[in-house]
Amino acid sequence: MSEIVSRTDRVEGQRRIAVLVMDRPDKSMNVVDEALLGDLRRQIDAVLADEAVDAFVLASGKDGSFGAGADIGWLPELAASDNAEDFLAGVHELMARIARGTTPMVTAINGSAFGGAFELALAGHAIVAVPGAQVGLPEVGLSLLPGGGGTQMLRRFVPLDRALDMLTSGKPVAVEDAAGLIARVVPADGLVDAAVELAASLVGTDLVDEPSVEEGDAALVESTREALVGSRRGLSTAAATILDVVAAGVVDGFDAGLAAERAGFLSLLRSAESRAALHLFSAQDDVKRRSRGGGAPVGRLGVVGGGQMGAGIASTAVSRDLDAIVRDVAEDSLGRARAYRDKVLSRTAPAKGTDPRVDRWADTTTWEGFDQVDAVVEAVFELPEIKDEVLRDLCGAVADDTLIASNTSAIPIASLAASVTHPERFLGMHFFSPVERMPLVELIPHAGTAVETTQRAAALGRRLGKVPVVVGDAPGFMTSRVYARWLAEGIRLLRDGVDVTTIDSAARAVGFPVGPLLATDEATLNLVVQASITQVAEPVMADRLDVAGVRKALETLMAGGVEGRRQGRGFYTYEDGQRVGANPEVLGILGVSPVEVDPTVVGERLLLAFATECWRCDADGTICHPDDGDVAAVLGIGFPRLLGGPFHWADEVGAAEIVARCDALGEAFEPGPELRRLATEGGRLADLPRRPAPFADRG
Repeated sequence: MSEIVSRTDRVEGQRRIAVLVMDRPDKSMNVVDEALLGDLRRQIDAVLADEAVDAFVLASGKDGSFGAGADIGWLPELAASDNAEDFLAGVHELMARIARGTTPMVTAINGSAFGGAFELALAGHAIVAVPGAQVGLPEVGLSLLPGGGGTQMLRRFVPLDRALDMLTSGKPVAVEDAAGLIARVVPADGLVDAAVELAASLVGTDLVDEPSVEEGDAALVESTREALVGSRRGLSTAAATILDVVAAGVVDGFDAGLAAERAGFLSLLRSAESRAALHLFSAQDDVKRRSRGGGAPVGRLGVVGGGQMGAGIASTAVSRDLDAIVRDVAEDSLGRARAYRDKVLSRTAPAKGTDPRVDRWADTTTWEGFDQVDAVVEAVFELPEIKDEVLRDLCGAVADDTLIASNTSAIPIASLAASVTHPERFLGMHFFSPVERMPLVELIPHAGTAVETTQRAAALGRRLGKVPVVVGDAPGFMTSRVYARWLAEGIRLLRDGVDVTTIDSAARAVGFPVGPLLATDEATLNLVVQASITQVAEPVMADRLDVAGVRKALETLMAGGVEGRRQGRGFYTYEDGQRVGANPEVLGILGVSPVEVDPTVVGERLLLAFATECWRCDADGTICHPDDGDVAAVLGIGFPRLLGGPFHWADEVGAAEIVARCDALGEAFEPGPELRRLATEGGRLADLPRRPAPFADRG
């Protein structure tokens, strides 16, 4: 009996079928690494050498999961290995031997099968799965490509166009939608039996060993490339490499495709882009791991406020099978909230019939029903006096042990806690708009928040599909503070005479999804003044930044009719809500002359304005660890994903280089004490010790 892969033999009719079961004893799921592949190779060698065995089945011993991709923590070791090429060649040799062999292999998928685990299935000759199982090759999301033969093996099961979509999108596929890929969908209690029966039926039949090639396949690969270039998603480096590798197999054959896959995989794995993606994946996974469990679960959620944020929170709750009750003082607001709910649910609604999730929604203009909720998120206007009044009324409507959270982007949680009875059950939960799509939630405990409260809020965030990051109760917390600094830099550049188009184009060129001026238009200039400047920049940044000058510039622009998209005229002009072009009057209203400037300098200022504020958040204890800062910066406020977060980026560039670049830009770009120390002593931000969560010692 081997440690990871065990074998039993079954008799089906006149056939002897070996059943190999993968079960990592040290992990919650089967991850693919040297240990599993080595054990599997030994077992398959024994099966193929056993003349009494007619076919074999590959199954999983993990409940509800067949397997995942490669162990993320092991990939850097593989990247650094001098034997990486030989290792991958050995994996491909095993896969090809299975595919080209005369001994049929059927895979029994009892749940999710992604990445390397799914590639194992693709090396076989048929796949049987349970209802609700999902399969996929998500490597492109990690700036990688499948390295276990998947770029070539997938085409043995599905047409080329479908294979290209799966490979370049990385999206999971439900087995019910995987005709051709999945031979049978059977109940879990009969899965292995069905796989054994199918394996026996394949003995002596013509087995598909290599993918077929049709006339026009090479052209299809190139048309897919062109379509991606013109798409919103764009053509990433990983997707482009995947297309190159598939094309090699189409044009030069199966073995050439595998050779191209090895080269492409290692090239991507050793790239800065992939290191950034793998870092973000690991950091996000660690945040999720630390937010498991804690206190009584939330089954019924109350939401106060039927505006876009409140409707988004409640819609997200019912979409994930939580009961939600929404309270607003105006019936028309509740009507708009219901319309918002229907829009959210329509994206995943059943093809026929009514959506049962609608029945999980209730709304009211009173406090009726709030005595039955487990948790409440207050999501009313961002004005302290309104929130204070609502929180006082709310406390009279819910039980004493109900979790209470305020959705706010900047208002100090400690000040709001004064309006809450039993303030130990109160904290901030800062969601991002649109809630149903944005993956981050900031958790902000105050000095009196019980540890169990933070744990319950983290579990609620996970239940809502969010990544919860705990931050300190400082002005703007982390994300609003950093965002305020970035928006302010956009205004500072305008005051220096840089035009609107150059500023926002430079932001996109360095990887931001939008520029600071377009972002300001979307929020409206008035809101930016109220929130980003008054609530955050003035109390936090005035000692190192001309915040008064930024405020004056924004007020001058508003007085000149520059207000934002909703008003039809901002840094851009709009017709019927659609952006027409840059507003040519902006610099004139400010009274500054346009200057010619290198766009790379503009991009550098925007990148370092954002990053230096993140580094200061770590230095003053607003975040617990640089990894948390990377997750929050990328998932919440748009730091370039390809750079892996501001802390990872600094480690990649090197502290000494970062400090020199900051110093060249002046005191507004002070990088902070840790980077200055690392610039002198060496080391990485990633290796700094993790601090306890804010107020973690309070109970």
